[in-house]
Amino acid sequence: MKKFIFLLFILFELNLYGQTDSIEKAILYNKLLSKEITEANYSKTGAQWVELINRVKYPDLPLDQNRQVHYVVIKEFKGFDKEKLFNRTREWLAINYGLLPVNMYSDLNDGKIIFRNSLNLFNNYSCVFTSVISIKDEKVKFELMSLSYQAYYEGDYAAGIPEKSVSFNITEVYPIILKKPAEWNTDLSLFKATNKLFVTETKNLEDYILSYENTIIF
Repeated sequence: MKKFIFLLFILFELNLYGQTDSIEKAILYNKLLSKEITEANYSKTGAQWVELINRVKYPDLPLDQNRQVHYVVIKEFKGFDKEKLFNRTREWLAINYGLLPVNMYSDLNDGKIIFRNSLNLFNNYSCVFTSVISIKDEKVKFELMSLSYQAYYEGDYAAGIPEKSVSFNITEVYPIILKKPAEWNTDLSLFKATNKLFVTETKNLEDYILSYENTIIF
C-alpha cells in the first residue's frame, strides 16, 4: 500500500512538468502493483521500452494544470507596439495558413487572435489544433491547445474499399507504454512531430514579425 501511495505521489509531481518517459514507466509499474500485469510481462515490456527509448529519446509533452497538452511560448519584440504586432501576426496567418479575419476571432483591443487549424505532420498524419495568440506592446504569447490527430487512409475502389479518415485526441495516444510495442514508434513520432510543429510555427511567426523593416523598403 505504501508503495502504491508513493507511486501516486511521484505521478502527481511528474505531471506538473509534462508527459514524460518517467510517467510512462511509473504507469507500467502501477499496473504491476495493482496486479493487472504479471512480473514477467512487466519485465518484458519494461526491457523493450528501455531499449527503444535509448535509441529514440522520449519527446516530452507540456501539460497544463488540467493535465491537457498545452504549448506556450512568450516572445519579446523591442520597439514593436501592440497594433504593429497584431497586424503583422494577421498578415502571417493570411500568408501561411490562408486565414482571413472572417476565419478567426481577432480583436485588437483585447489583443487576441484565436483560430482552429490543421497542419500535416508526416505521411498520412496531420495535427488539428486551436491556437491562441495574445498580444501587447513588445510581447506576443503563442499557444497551441485542444490538439488532436487525423490519419488518412487511401481507398482501393477496385476492391470496393473507400478512403477514410480517423480522428483521435492526443490524450488517446498516451500512455504509449501500455499499447502494443508495434505501435510505439508511430506514437513517439507523432509526439516528436507535434513538438517540432510548435517550435517551427513559433519561429516562423517571430521571423516574419522581425522582417518588418524589409517589407517597407522598396
